[in-house]
Amino acid sequence: MKRFLLAAALVGFTAAMLGTTAQPVSAQTSGYDGDGCGWYIILGCTKNRSDAKRALMQLGGPMVGGGAGSRVLNTSDVGGFRNGFYCVADGPYISKDDAGSVAWIEAVPDAYVKRGC
Repeated sequence: MKRFLLAAALVGFTAAMLGTTAQPVSAQTSGYDGDGCGWYIILGCTKNRSDAKRALMQLGGPMVGGGAGSRVLNTSDVGGFRNGFYCVADGPYISKDDAGSVAWIEAVPDAYVKRGC
């Protein structure tokens, strides 16, 4: 989590210095697939909701990101995720390709894509 918060702080600092908000390059198709599941870009997870909200704000706040926008996700509410965590996530996206094409990796090198229902 410390590495995630450090990366988020560096992105925020860089954005502040440039007078911009760090945002991924393109918006993709948000939504759920035929099974009611979606693909999420996981930017970092913690056991503490307040820490996750703080990290989200350091990355630019809610709705920053691709077409789906970023948010704090309670993993206990999403099938396919391990219960008990709060993740900063961008999604859901209709496909893994749509989620994977959003350019978060520059801001959060440890970002990864995960399916949840």
